[in-house]
Amino acid sequence: MSAVLKQPLVERFREPDTPYLSPTRVGDFFGFRVQELAERAHVHRNTPTARPQAPQLQKYLQDMLRVLAAATEMTGDAERAAFLLRNEPLRAFGYKTADALVQEGRTEALIAYLQSLAGGAAG
Repeated sequence: MSAVLKQPLVERFREPDTPYLSPTRVGDFFGFRVQELAERAHVHRNTPTARPQAPQLQKYLQDMLRVLAAATEMTGDAERAAFLLRNEPLRAFGYKTADALVQEGRTEALIAYLQSLAGGAAG
């Protein structure tokens, strides 16, 4: 087994030379245009490019990546997890997608649900 540690998933999305997440990198990964990302984060349409460090935007990006990390643990593949987060209706949440739940601020409940599925306690 290799002694080299795998780079954390979140590092893919870091804004170069800054301590915050890149709206562009997160948007590109999930397939969101800048305006769509702003709508999902409930910020002005110019915020992702003009003020990428804005707290409300960063909170949304962090939540999306937390959910992505939980889903990636289940699927073993970040790209597949991202597809499911955007498209898979979840019966336990009235057939809303994980993406919609994050937009509604229900990240904690969603992560708890995903962890219960991973642990075999639900589903």
